[in-house]
Amino acid sequence: MASGTKFITVMKSKEIGGKPKRNLWTIREELVQAINELDFFGTTEMASSEYYSDDELINAIEKSNIFDNVQTFEYTGEAKPKKNAIEVKNGLSYPRSKGVSQNALNKAGYRCEVDSDHPTFRRRNSSLNYTEPHHIVPMSRQDAFDTSLDVEENIISLCCNCHKQIHLGQGYEDMLKEIYTARKRLLNKVGIDISLENLILYYKMESK
Repeated sequence: MASGTKFITVMKSKEIGGKPKRNLWTIREELVQAINELDFFGTTEMASSEYYSDDELINAIEKSNIFDNVQTFEYTGEAKPKKNAIEVKNGLSYPRSKGVSQNALNKAGYRCEVDSDHPTFRRRNSSLNYTEPHHIVPMSRQDAFDTSLDVEENIISLCCNCHKQIHLGQGYEDMLKEIYTARKRLLNKVGIDISLENLILYYKMESK
């Protein structure tokens, strides 16, 4: 062993038979540094990404208390690279950025994009209408696409009733047809190429 070699002690605690037990490992300092630089566990990407379920995303947007009714977001029409999924309790989850969803709500003027006359209410933390973001092509289908589905062009603003209907109610096929017709060109621009038939099939499979 070379003179002056530095070590780092790593400790892990757990309970065995109701009693705490600690295990200690001694690791060379340069090995720890190499592991961090290689980012084996994806910690760098995890820190820069936000992982939410649909409901968690909506709650995160409300808690962020950042809404802009002055500057209007404009679509870029540029595809974005997709990010890796992470393991969660019930399988895999893909990153959903609350900033991207907020941009989509802003673009829609915080109105329902199925029908702008649908009733809504004012947000508790701002003077803007309450609507919810919805990914047209579900994030659960990210593996089928080479580019990110978490882009503003793939997110619409829906009133609470329409958001529940498109997930749980009858008549979602007609809603999807209307949405698809309005967004097909934008979806293609960002590398999301899908037929109406396959889009409807995704929703049918999710409802089973």
